[in-house]
Formats: sequence, structure tokens, C-alpha cells
Amino acid sequence: MISEKKYNEWTEAKPHVYKINFSQSILPPQIEDFPELDQLGNFTHSAHKVWLAETTIPEIETFSHCFVALMKKHHVPTENYTITLASVNAI
Repeated sequence: MISEKKYNEWTEAKPHVYKINFSQSILPPQIEDFPELDQLGNFTHSAHKVWLAETTIPEIETFSHCFVALMKKHHVPTENYTITLASVNAI
């Protein structure tokens, strides 16, 4: 049986990939315009208006709260994007 501490360490060490879809945005923001994103993980463009974020943050809710706070700081409306867990095929 694995301890909770070991499980949490394993979960945080394993990369988690989230998809940020800016389909509701007329002009999607550019990753390069947000240097603070490095604090959340590694961000890449996967398609037009779609970013992938590879991070060690295991819960989508926690990642979403951090991402939304960063976007609000730059006045990016939250209705312009959605955040979901990326499928294995998207990686």
C-alpha cells in the first residue's frame, strides 16, 4: 500500500496536460505575451486557437484557478476560453 505522501509526490511529478481552447476569442492571445505562464508549466500551440499546457499541477480545478487569475491580470475575459484535460492523442 502506498502512503498518501508518496502518492502525492508521484502525482505531482507526473506531467498533466490541459487543453486551453480560445475558440470564443476573435484574436487569441499569444503564449509569448505571458511570461508568467512558465510558473504553471510548459505551454505550446497545438492548433489554431488551442494551447496545450504540460504541468505538474494534478487537479484541473487548481490549474484553472491559477490560469484564470493570470489571464484576468492581463484583462483576458474568461468567457473567451475553456480549459479541459487533454486527451492522450493530443500530446
